[in-house]
Amino acid sequence: MGVLAWMILIFALSSRSTLPTTGGLPANVAAIIGHLVAYAVLAALIRLAIRGFEPDFRADLISVTLAALYGLSDEFHQSFVPGRDASVFDVLVDIAGASLGVTITNLMGSFWRRPGRES
Repeated sequence: MGVLAWMILIFALSSRSTLPTTGGLPANVAAIIGHLVAYAVLAALIRLAIRGFEPDFRADLISVTLAALYGLSDEFHQSFVPGRDASVFDVLVDIAGASLGVTITNLMGSFWRRPGRES
């Protein structure tokens, strides 16, 4: 349910012709940070839904791939939104964010699986 809710949030934000103010950050920097965070969270949620914190490279790859495909479809969607356009760079940032999200999820999992740590 969390994955779907997050995807709906991304879709809703990308449907807007104008984005919220950036709090003093240059718009391009804020956009990059937004993409990184959005797709890191998406891939982490997908990864947790597939396999939890258990180590599984296949689940990692599936998570990044699904997040990247969603990013690609979202850029296509943005090409129809007035004032927005599709960007290959944004898809690459989405992939970087997805990879970061899966990496952080795996690091958290390895911390929680350490010997001597109570469940």
